[in-house]
This record gives sequence, structure tokens and C-alpha cells, in this order.
Amino acid sequence: MPKRVDHQQRRREIAEALFRIAAGRGLQGVTLRAVAAEAGISMNLVQYYFPAKEDMLRFGWQRIVELSAERAAGGITRALESGDERAVVRAYLTGVLPSDERGRMLCAVQIAYFAVDVTRGEQDQEPLLPHLVRAVAEQIRTAQALHRASPDVDAQHEADALATMAAGLVSGVMVGAYTPEQAERLVDYRLDRLFPSRPH
Repeated sequence: MPKRVDHQQRRREIAEALFRIAAGRGLQGVTLRAVAAEAGISMNLVQYYFPAKEDMLRFGWQRIVELSAERAAGGITRALESGDERAVVRAYLTGVLPSDERGRMLCAVQIAYFAVDVTRGEQDQEPLLPHLVRAVAEQIRTAQALHRASPDVDAQHEADALATMAAGLVSGVMVGAYTPEQAERLVDYRLDRLFPSRPH
């Protein structure tokens, strides 16, 4: 019997080749031919799955969003189970930080996409930061309703500011301005003011 091909897995393998190129050379180094060579498959096979470079880049971005969510999911789930809104917000913010080589590669690819604004502005694409902003704003509102967060802040604006800070910390860690531990301490510094400790 002929071997059954997992087409979704093949697309993901091609995306991984795209990531390796983009992490080192940016998206300008990504071509169908270069990705085929990096993946060790034929150009025709790449074109079978992605007839145009734009199709491949679009799938690559969708895959980055999926992988980023998967990497943060464990910490977020544990924080949600704790019922502590501050812990949930912290898990979302620190979950985007590159803490290992895999994380650094994925962040480098995200930065490559941001640099040329490929596919992110299209309505059929899932953006990265707006999802984080919505989740953080929801947690802040919940904490305010329970008197566990400062009532004086605008939850939406604070969530936007925290997401922007997290994005900046990603870049800071990537260029060596901060270690992941230092970046986490900066997150805690901001959250300590948003979620002040209260006597029991």
C-alpha cells in the first residue's frame, strides 16, 4: 500500500523551514526555492502545498500564532485554575517572552513578520497582540469588580500598555538588553502597581 501522507504535517514542516530562514535572514530571504532547499524537498512539492510565496507566508503567520499560544497555554491554564487575576495577566505577558532557543527562534520570526508587515493587516489573518490585549483587559475588569485591582485605571488602556510593554521586552531580550529574568521582574513591577496587595 502507498504511504499515507499527512498533508497538515507536511505544511508544518515547510513552515518550520520558513522559520529557520526567516529567523536568520528575515522574510526577504524567504523564497519557495530557498524553503524547498531548507526543507530538503523539491520545489514542486512546496508549490503543491503553497502555489505562491504569499500563501506560504500567510500559513507561516497562522502557525506562529498557534505555536505562541501553545507555548503559553500551560502557564495560563495553571493561572486560570488559581483564580488569581494577577497571575493570569502575568502568565499572558511572560508567556510571550523568549525563555529558550525555540522561543528565541519563534520571536525572531515574529519580528521578521512585523518588520515588513506581511499578512498581519489582512482581515482573514489572526493577529498576535490583540488577542493578548483582550485577555488581559478581561482579567483586569474582573479583578476591578472584585476589588483586587486598582479602580483608577482604564482596563482597556492598561491592557494595551501592558501588551506594548511585553512586545518591547521581547525585543529587549532578543538583543540582549535584558535577560528573561530581568524582563519578568519588569512585568512584576508593573503588575504590583496594578494589583496592589491588600490586608486580609
